[in-house]
Amino acid sequence: MLPCADVHWKLLPAISREIAVGMGKAGVPQNKIASSLGTTSAAVSQYLSGKRGGGKLGTATKEACGLLAKKIASGRVKGERINSELAKIIVIAKGSKLGKGDPCAICMSH
Repeated sequence: MLPCADVHWKLLPAISREIAVGMGKAGVPQNKIASSLGTTSAAVSQYLSGKRGGGKLGTATKEACGLLAKKIASGRVKGERINSELAKIIVIAKGSKLGKGDPCAICMSH
């Protein structure tokens, strides 16, 4: 199981990259992607160029990221609900034993 630090430094950037790329493909402007993900346009630029978020994600996680990107781009998922959906993607990425001995507050709440 990934420790909390790995979630923060490796998994979340890779997930954010996948979502940013998906939103970019849907025609969402970079500043809107940044606003939706709670980051800066510079960070989104690095996600889109491959300079940030280079961690490897499994197929199911990539599919979940793509689906969330489409939902955000269409306006079906907004605000705090994005965080809830991100937490669900972390669950997918980490596997079924989530929460056992993991102190991460994000993971423990879902």
